[in-house]
Amino acid sequence: MKFRKPLTITSRTSSITNSFVQAIIPNIVPSERERFEAFQVLGINPDAISCVYCGAGATDWDHLRPLVRNKRPTGYINEIRNRVPSCAPCNQSKGGADWRRWMQSNAIGSPKTRGVRDIKRRMKRLELFEKWGRVEPLPLREFVGDENWNAYWADLDVIVKKMFDAQAHAGRVRSLVMAALQARQSVKETLKMP
Repeated sequence: MKFRKPLTITSRTSSITNSFVQAIIPNIVPSERERFEAFQVLGINPDAISCVYCGAGATDWDHLRPLVRNKRPTGYINEIRNRVPSCAPCNQSKGGADWRRWMQSNAIGSPKTRGVRDIKRRMKRLELFEKWGRVEPLPLREFVGDENWNAYWADLDVIVKKMFDAQAHAGRVRSLVMAALQARQSVKETLKMP
């Protein structure tokens, strides 16, 4: 078993960016009728919800169209017409990829690499779902105006810069801690000598 590399402060910048996007994306709770229609179009039994991509038991709701691209919102939001039941392995493998390309790709964890036999049938269901949903990206920037939009993303830039500054400081502190540990170890070894 390998030792994991220590985490860095800057390894979390994508989490912070995603938090900034999620914080402004509306979450529209579907009605029972909308859920029923979505399941019907997807060919899913509401009493045994399965992953639309591979057929395993669903554990997540995946965004068919990603909310984030190039560190900014795509314009798609949290709504039933943009969310499909998914298992965790499919959701993690797909990430923000285009669902069509991903399903047929050689990506680790894609339905193709996992040997899912009815990929074409599943893709047809997802195409029907897209037609049913008719989801288009929203012009979020237009909704709030350039001044609000730019100020919001400037806040993110400040936080990310501070994370990089803190990481540089962490490197200096870690070097001092390591030097102190090495000095302590040298003293212990010297005391052990006959």
